[in-house]
Amino acid sequence: MMTFSYEAQHQAALSEYLEQRPGALSLRGVEGYLFALICGPDGIEPEQWLSEVSLNDEALEEHTVFAFLALHHHISEQVFSGQFSLPVQAQSLWADKQQWSQGFLLASQHYYERLVSASGISQELLQALQMATEQLAFFSLQEQQVAQFCQQGGHDMAAFCAEQLSLANDFAQGYAALIEQVALASGLYNE
Repeated sequence: MMTFSYEAQHQAALSEYLEQRPGALSLRGVEGYLFALICGPDGIEPEQWLSEVSLNDEALEEHTVFAFLALHHHISEQVFSGQFSLPVQAQSLWADKQQWSQGFLLASQHYYERLVSASGISQELLQALQMATEQLAFFSLQEQQVAQFCQQGGHDMAAFCAEQLSLANDFAQGYAALIEQVALASGLYNE
């Protein structure tokens, strides 16, 4: 039986692979992308998301596929056990936080627009979806934009960003359940 433990060698192999694919997401971007897919209502097949994250690499080697599958399984386990937290910390480079958020946005746009434009969703659920999605996407902003906002508002940027990351982690904990609730309310999906 195959084991899907996500190990350090998988992480290293994926980082190396993605760095060699011009235009591909970084590993942090793939992590955000997979988080959004896993939380999403569409049940995307591995072949489809593997094609997307590898930029249709026809020569994708088996060990790389296995590493991607192990990462997907790792994130799924965290999401559905309620143990998920973003793979970045307050002291992480802005680029790492930004890449995670950008990957998240890339994958969540597949279902987000459909859900927010569906009729039958209560205003409360709609606001919860918008707020959670915006918070998880917060670091997709340019660092300079956030610095300017903090300067104008008299906020300490490090403290403000740590607070935003903490909020994103809080929203991440229940994002899959929220998406399921909104998807069912939308009438676009059955149980």
